[in-house]
Amino acid sequence: MEELLLLSEEFSSGYEIHRYTNYTRESIPTGLIANCDLFLYQPLLGEAWGELESEKIIGQLNDKARALPFPSMLFLHYWPLWSREPGFDYRDTFLDSLLKRELSESQIMHLFMKTKLTNIYDFNEIMDRSIKTERKKEARTPVKYVDWILDNYKQKPLFNTINHPRAELLIIIAQTILKELGLSRLSEHDLKKFPPPFADFEQPIHPQIAEFLGLEFGGPQQLYHVYGAELTFEEYAMRYIKCRKNGITDFISFLMAAARMNK
Repeated sequence: MEELLLLSEEFSSGYEIHRYTNYTRESIPTGLIANCDLFLYQPLLGEAWGELESEKIIGQLNDKARALPFPSMLFLHYWPLWSREPGFDYRDTFLDSLLKRELSESQIMHLFMKTKLTNIYDFNEIMDRSIKTERKKEARTPVKYVDWILDNYKQKPLFNTINHPRAELLIIIAQTILKELGLSRLSEHDLKKFPPPFADFEQPIHPQIAEFLGLEFGGPQQLYHVYGAELTFEEYAMRYIKCRKNGITDFISFLMAAARMNK
């Protein structure tokens, strides 16, 4: 978002950006909050975040400052089996359940790829619940994005992971912020300077889910960028299995190392 906003000459000449990362609990100097003119934030942080609680920071702003929220997007349609369980990145509920059984790697892979997932999981219920959550988040910001996602997600991938939207969605956010500030939209010429975000990892989509959703992409032979490698979903799943079978918890480092070894 910072990179996009700085493409606007009006914005970059009028504001000096100070960026703080909430999930690392990076502290914001009180004096900086009191003197800022514009507070851009994602309205998710409650009392448990202490000094980083959104409303607490807003309460420290001066009378002339503006607080402008923008959404933290999460999209489960491509990955309805995503698990919130900590300790391993990009967790898959069904694959984790298979790994808990006394099965070989090949047996796990066979069951993971061939089991009819809709006999086990209600994807429509998972996706409907996800969209309801996004609509609640959307209502708290001026950025309207849910209907646009639902109109476009089948034709092209809109997210690289559940919470990493691709450029088009980030551009929608940036254009809305500029509009709210009374500034001109970014032009097509400006946007050509914006590189694809989080391009080193495209979380692969299970071909059964791609078929269930009627996606125009995501088939068995689809290749994804996976930290330096080009992998099909099945190849990615095998690396997931090997990583977990070997008791390795840092999946990202494992994927990077595997990509280097296979070059």
